[in-house]
Amino acid sequence: MNAMQKNDIKQHSAIKNGAIKGDVSSSEVTMKGAVRSDALPVEPFDAVDASIGRRVVIAEAQLIYDAIFLNEMRIEFLIEDTPLVSIVIVSLNARYILALTLWRLAAQQRLAGVSFEVIIVDNASAAETHALLDYIDGSTIIRQSTNVGFGPACNEGAAQARGRFILFLNPDVDLMPGAMRAMAQTFTDQDHVGIVGARLVFPGGILQEAGANFQADAQVTHPYLRGVPDPFTPEASFTREVGYVSGAVLMIEGALFKALGGFDNAYAPAYFEDTDLCVRCHQAGRRVIYQARATAIHFENATSVKRADVEVLLDRNRALFLDRHRNWLFEQGPRPIGFAIRDHEPWGLRVLFVDDTVPHLDMGAGYPRANHIVNTMAQLGYRVTLYPVYRADAEQAQRYRDIDQRVEILASEEREGIAKIIGERSDYFDVLWVSRPHNIGLVIQIFRDSGLSLRDFVKSRIIFDSEALFASRAFVTDMVLGGSGIAADLARHAISEIQHYAVADQVVCVSDAEARLLASYSHVNATVLGHAMALPEVAAPPFSERSGFLFIGALSQDGQPNVDSLDWFFDAVWPRLRLLMPDATLHIVGTIGPAIRARYTRPGVSVMGRVTEAEPFFDAARVCIAPTRFAAGIPHKVHEAVRHGIPCFVTPILAEQIGWEEGVGYVSCDWLEPDAFAEGLVRLHETASLWNSVQAAGLMRISSECAPEAYRERLRRICEASTFS
Repeated sequence: MNAMQKNDIKQHSAIKNGAIKGDVSSSEVTMKGAVRSDALPVEPFDAVDASIGRRVVIAEAQLIYDAIFLNEMRIEFLIEDTPLVSIVIVSLNARYILALTLWRLAAQQRLAGVSFEVIIVDNASAAETHALLDYIDGSTIIRQSTNVGFGPACNEGAAQARGRFILFLNPDVDLMPGAMRAMAQTFTDQDHVGIVGARLVFPGGILQEAGANFQADAQVTHPYLRGVPDPFTPEASFTREVGYVSGAVLMIEGALFKALGGFDNAYAPAYFEDTDLCVRCHQAGRRVIYQARATAIHFENATSVKRADVEVLLDRNRALFLDRHRNWLFEQGPRPIGFAIRDHEPWGLRVLFVDDTVPHLDMGAGYPRANHIVNTMAQLGYRVTLYPVYRADAEQAQRYRDIDQRVEILASEEREGIAKIIGERSDYFDVLWVSRPHNIGLVIQIFRDSGLSLRDFVKSRIIFDSEALFASRAFVTDMVLGGSGIAADLARHAISEIQHYAVADQVVCVSDAEARLLASYSHVNATVLGHAMALPEVAAPPFSERSGFLFIGALSQDGQPNVDSLDWFFDAVWPRLRLLMPDATLHIVGTIGPAIRARYTRPGVSVMGRVTEAEPFFDAARVCIAPTRFAAGIPHKVHEAVRHGIPCFVTPILAEQIGWEEGVGYVSCDWLEPDAFAEGLVRLHETASLWNSVQAAGLMRISSECAPEAYRERLRRICEASTFS
C-alpha cells in the first residue's frame, strides 16, 4: 500500500479566504503512513503538527500587521511595464495573514525569478482589512461592495491582468524562492500545458498535497500525499501530469483562462471551482501539471468558521461537479487500480529503471550513458521511476541537477528498497530496465526470494542493460597489471556474468564490439544503444584560439580505470611531454578524491574537480587525452570531447571501443610506448593541418552516429518492441 492509500485524506479542507472565513483543525492532518526520506539521511526532517505551525504563523502575522501600523511602513511592489505573471489574490477579513503574505511577496520580489504584478480583490472585508490595503503600493486593488465568492472575485481580478500567465494565490500562501519562475517555465519546458500547480506544505512541514487525482468513490477528489510528514519525500519531488491542482496556488495561461470562461460562478461562494477549471482544461486538450520545483507554505486560514457550513458547500458542489463531469472522469480509459490511482494519464508507459546510483554526467563509469537513457525516456513521455540501489544525492537540487524533473527518484535502500517496490507497486510498471550485471543478479535473486518471477511483476518488457561486459575489463586488467591472461578464464567469467540474460526480452549493449563479444558467449536478443548527442549550436573555437590538454572523467578512488590511466600518464608521459613542450598545460575536470588530487597537483597541471559547466574547458583546450589502459563499454568522454570539436589522443583499447577509423576524431598510440605517446601528443597539439582533419572527421561522425532523433527512435523500439512488430 502506498503513502496515498495509507493516509486519511481529506479533500478540500482548505478554506477559501476569498469566500468564507475558516479554521482547519489539526485532526484533518494525520501522521499516518510516514514515508522514507532521501533528502536528509543524517538528520531526518522533523515535521511539526500543522495546528502548532499554524498558531506560530498567526502570531507572526499579527506582529507583522502591528509593525506596519506602529512604524508607518508601507508594503511596496515594483511596478513592471510588461509583467510575465499577474498574481490575483482574493481576500475576505484575513488582515493578519494577508499582511504576512503581501509583505513576504514584496520583500522577495527579486527572488520570484520572473516579473509580476499584484491584483488584490477584496470581498467586502471589515475596516481593519481596508486599513491594511491603504498601506499597499504598486498593486491594483479592487474593492467589492459585497462578498461575491471566490470564483467570481478571481474572474474580476483576472479581467485586469496584463501578464501572459495568471497566478491565483490564496492570501495565506508563502511562495518559496523561484517557485513562480518554475511554474512559468513549465509552459515552455513541456507540451500542451494549460495549468500548473505547486507542492503545498503546511506550516511545520507536513505535506498538504503534491498534485491530486480523482477516484470513483464518495470523496471523488484526492490530494496526493496529504498528511505525509516529510515534504522532501521522493514521491512529492518529481513533476508530472495530474487530475487537478489546488486553487491556493494555480497558474494558468491568460488566453486559456479567457477561452474557458474563467471560474464557473455556479460554484460560488466556494469549493470545486478550481477542480472544475482543471477538468475543463483537460477537456480542451491541455494538460494540468504538478511542478515539484515550485513549493509553497499554505497556512490554511486560521480565522473562525462553522465546519457544518463548509460541509454543506462541499456536498453541494461535489454533486454539481459530478453531474457535469462524471462521464469524462470515470467512463473512459482503463480504470486505475493499486498504485496506478496516483496517475492521471492511464496510457503512459511506466518504466522502473534500476542502477547503482543516480546517474550524473560528471561521474563517468557508464553513468553519463544511463543519464541519457533516463532523460530520453522522460522526453518520450514515459513515466520513469529511478531506483538507485546504493546511493542517491542527499539534496533534491543535486539529485536533479542533470536529471529530468519528470523522473521519480526513489531513496537508496539496497535490497530492502527493491523488496518495497515489489510489495507496493505490483501490476504498475510496464517496463523493467536493469543496468549492470551485478544489479541484474540482485534483482533476480530478490524476486526469487519473494516467490515471484519478473514476469509476475512487469506487464510488458524486461530489458537488461549490460552497460559493459565487465569480464572483458577484468581480463584486460590482468593482462596490463599481471602480464598475462587466460582465454578460458575470460570465457568462464563472461558466461557467469551473463547467466541471467536469457530472462530478458532485450539485452542492450553499448557498442558493436561489446555486442560481438556478447554473441560469442550467448544467444540472447541483443541490440546496441550508445550515446545521444547533438553538435553545439555555436561552432567550436578554431585551432588558433585553443591551447593545452584536457582530461575529463571521475577520479574518486584508486583502482578505477581513469585513476590508473593518469597515474601511468604522470609517471611515464608527463615528464617526457614537458621536456618537449616546457609550457604544456593540463586541466583535469571531474570528481576527484583528496589524496588523488594531491598527487596530481604539480607545475602545469590544474586540478579543477567537478564543475557545474564543462563547456569553457572544452572550448579552451586543444587536445583531450584518454590514456586508458583497461576499460569496458564505450568512452562517453571521447564522444563528448569530439562533439565539442576537440581531437582526442587515446590508447588502442579506446580506439577499438569507439569503433571509428584512425584519424576520425582521435589519434591513438599504445601506452607501452611512452616516448611515442609524448611525441604524438605534441604532434597533434602543434600541427594545425592534422588537428583540423581529425576534428572535421570526428564532428561528421558524431553527427551521423549520435543524432538524438535516431537515438530516441532506437530507444523507443527497445521499450515498445511489441508496438513495432
